[in-house]
Amino acid sequence: MTKLEECRVERLDNSASARDGHWRCRTDSRHALDHEAIGRYVLSRRTPQGGYSYYRTPEWRVEEPSAPDTLAALESLRLLGIEPPEHGTTAEWLRQLQDDAGGYPSLTIGWGALRSLALLDAQPKRSPRTWLSDLGLPGSKSTHRTNSRGMLRDLLHVLQLSRLVGTELHDEKSRVSLVLHEARNERGGWASPGPELATSAVAIKVALLCELKPEHPETLGVFVRNCEDRDLGFRLSPTGRATSVEAIWGGLEVLRALELKPSYPQAIATNLALTQRPDGGVGKRHRALTTLQATWIGLDADRLLALTEQEQP
Repeated sequence: MTKLEECRVERLDNSASARDGHWRCRTDSRHALDHEAIGRYVLSRRTPQGGYSYYRTPEWRVEEPSAPDTLAALESLRLLGIEPPEHGTTAEWLRQLQDDAGGYPSLTIGWGALRSLALLDAQPKRSPRTWLSDLGLPGSKSTHRTNSRGMLRDLLHVLQLSRLVGTELHDEKSRVSLVLHEARNERGGWASPGPELATSAVAIKVALLCELKPEHPETLGVFVRNCEDRDLGFRLSPTGRATSVEAIWGGLEVLRALELKPSYPQAIATNLALTQRPDGGVGKRHRALTTLQATWIGLDADRLLALTEQEQP
């Protein structure tokens, strides 16, 4: 049996079996996740304002949209090949998040809003270049060891926005190279106090955006191999005893950057499928609350896994 023919675990939607936690195998798709169910979930998270909210519960009058959730929803719809409904309304809601000077309340909001507008082929009300330039590149030495996870994520977001709006960041390549060098753990990956797959994947994406080759790729390869697990596919870290949708995505992202194949693709598929909930969305881990962010990450992991299967000899 080929990898494309192996079973995928899938929760039965809208049935007593699903509520009771029973599972069945699906053999009609190369994907670990049920894309049709994800599409229904994402579209159900759209609010009347045009944005998206993972905790939308209109029966409780709770449905406040956010820029990061809207970006996650639009990226998920893109991966699914679904046209966003009433995208003009969504674009107009996103434009209202910008202040009169062209800035945003936070990097996270600006990142979500500007990237969402780009996906909708729409423009912000004002140029964000001054705001982005004032932000600068995250990565002061004081944060390297205390919060490298957040620092690397913010660095990736700033770099993505700089590419999006065409802003030149001063001495970018050398500064990013230094940040990555100082934030790297001696065990081969990134994050502090111990390296883990999701942050290491973010660091790799930062390097690729700046056309930098990771230092000591052989130790990075050893690190990611030590995170692989026969039952879980990937552990959160070499010493971890659990997995998550971010760890699965991170492991696949790092392996692809190193041009390596996963050792346990079926275990990855099974554990990725376990993150999908009866409402169609994906949670951070098995039985966790569904969120739009986890759903986007899960879909991207599913895409990466499918690519490894397509490339099998």
